[in-house]
Amino acid sequence: MNLAPQQEAAVKKVSAWIGDRFSIDPFKLFGVAGTGKTTLARLMAESASGKVLYAAYTGKAALQLRRKGCPDASTIHSLIYKPEVDDATGEATFVLNPDSDLASASLLVVDEVSMVDEATAKDLLSFKKKILVLGDPAQLPPVTGEGFFINGTPDVMLTEVHRQARDNPIIRLSMDIREGRALAPGQYGESLVVHRQHADQDHLRDLVVNADQVLCGLNRTRVSYNRRVREIKGLGGGRDAWHPTSGDRLICLRNNKEKMLFNGGLWLVERVRNMGRYLEMVVTSEDYDRSPVCIRVPEQFFNGTEQSLDWRRRREKDEFTFGWAITCHKSQGSQWDDVVVFDESRAFRDDAAKWLYTAVTRAAEKVTVVI
Repeated sequence: MNLAPQQEAAVKKVSAWIGDRFSIDPFKLFGVAGTGKTTLARLMAESASGKVLYAAYTGKAALQLRRKGCPDASTIHSLIYKPEVDDATGEATFVLNPDSDLASASLLVVDEVSMVDEATAKDLLSFKKKILVLGDPAQLPPVTGEGFFINGTPDVMLTEVHRQARDNPIIRLSMDIREGRALAPGQYGESLVVHRQHADQDHLRDLVVNADQVLCGLNRTRVSYNRRVREIKGLGGGRDAWHPTSGDRLICLRNNKEKMLFNGGLWLVERVRNMGRYLEMVVTSEDYDRSPVCIRVPEQFFNGTEQSLDWRRRREKDEFTFGWAITCHKSQGSQWDDVVVFDESRAFRDDAAKWLYTAVTRAAEKVTVVI
C-alpha cells in the first residue's frame, strides 16, 4: 500500500504506541473524510500481537467497518454488555460483561466515536486494554453528554485527502463544504445536488420514500416530513392517524441504560397497545442485534405536545418519536447507504458548514442534497 507522508507518520506513531506494553491510554487517530483513517487503522492493527477487535457505537457504523475489511466488527454495546433477566418479572437489564471478548483482546479499534458518552467510555477503559479510537472533528460537536473521546486532543490528525478518495462523489462534496465552496447543483455519480424549487416533485418524493434515511435540521421540519412520509407509506395508528403502528420507524430520544436504549437509536415497531395515557410498544432495534424490547411512551411525543408533560411523568416513561426523518444532530455516529439531506444549515450560523458536512458524510454510497 502506497502511503502519503502524513499517513506514514501516523503509522509510525500508532505502531510505536501499539508496541509500548506500558501505555494503556487510548490513542486518538482523527481525520476528515477521505483521509483513510479506517484503512490505516486496519493496516496498523495487523501489526498487533494477539486478538484485535473492531467496534462502533451503532450497528450502521459497525456494518461500514465490516465492509471496509474489519472482520466481525460489532457494536460497543454487544461487545461489553450482557443482559440479566429478572426471574420474577421477566424484565431484562444490561450489565457490564467481565467475560467479554475484550477481556482477552490485545487491541480494540473503535470507529465513529462522536456519540460515545463518558459512562460507555469508562466501561470500555475498565478492561484496561489498548483502544485506538477513530473520529472526525470536522463534524458537528456532539450533544451534551457525548463525545468523551472526540472532545479530546488528537494524538494524530489526518487532513490530506488521498487521491483515490477524491474520485468518490460523497468525498468530493464533503471537501467542497469543508473548504468553503457552495454545493453546485448537478449529478455526482449516483449522488445529486438539486434546488428544491427546481426539483421534479414526483422524483424527489420517490427519492425520499426509498432512502435509507432522511436528514433535516429543524424539529418543525422533522415533524412535517415524518407526517408526509407516513402518509405516503400508508401508516396510521388506530383511532388516531398520528399514533405509531406496526411497521413504523421510531428514534429514541433519551438514554435508558437498564433497557439498553440509547439517544439516537432507531427502532422498528412490531406491536402497539393503546394504554390510554401512553402507548405500549414492542420494538426491534435497527442498530443492534438484540431481542425485541417493550417500551412505554406518552402519546404526546407523537403529536408534538410532549413539552406539556409534567417532568415526573416523563421520567417514568420512555421517550421516542417517529424516525423516518431525523435531525442531523441525531444522525451522528451512524451511516446509511442512501441518504436524502434537506439542507437547513443556515439555521446553525457558525456551525453551518459543519452541519452540512456531517449530513453529507452520513451517506456511504449515495446522497441527495436538496438545497
